[in-house]
Amino acid sequence: MPFFSIPLPSFNICRSFLREPLPPPIHTLLQEREQVRARCPMRMFLTRHWRVSRRLYPLSTQDTASACFYRIYQFLIIDWTIGLRNELEYFCTIHPEWLVVDLPDPEDKDDPARYAALAAVTHVLCEAYNRRIELGLPRGTPPIVNDWEELARRPKILERVPAWAERVPPLQEVLRIPDSEGRYVEDGDEDVFEPFRKYNILMRQAHIHFI
Repeated sequence: MPFFSIPLPSFNICRSFLREPLPPPIHTLLQEREQVRARCPMRMFLTRHWRVSRRLYPLSTQDTASACFYRIYQFLIIDWTIGLRNELEYFCTIHPEWLVVDLPDPEDKDDPARYAALAAVTHVLCEAYNRRIELGLPRGTPPIVNDWEELARRPKILERVPAWAERVPPLQEVLRIPDSEGRYVEDGDEDVFEPFRKYNILMRQAHIHFI
């Protein structure tokens, strides 16, 4: 009886089913600001439809840290303050188990600008959350605090940037990203967004702090 071997899928193919697909590149997002907003309506009863995983793996659409991370990147690039603040708070308080340092490397080999921007976003997350933690509001703090003493007893565990983000090189040429009104900033301006400037990307400081 002849033996027929069935080729197994390669490791890379299997991994592509398990990983979140990369978000759109910067230039696409800037051309589709309104489409991004339309895809992510902020009404509470609608968020469950877009706060989901985009993985090809078909058995679960449960949201993931990477999927949320990619949404935050998109909202930052299009300068959407309401969407950004809501998503930062969602990542911080609803999913305190999503540690910034554990965010998987996007391994974006096709788009250096997008990879640099994603690395910058990890610094943004650490800056936003560590400020809250230093103020005595650890991740997972409920909107209404009934026991401040219990919060004060929790250890202050600061967020850390993933190792992969530290390895991402700055862009060779300066990339300027306009805000929602089409305005640019220059290096040295007071409102340059420092986490992005680190990667040679100039954009206006976003509203990332919330209580």
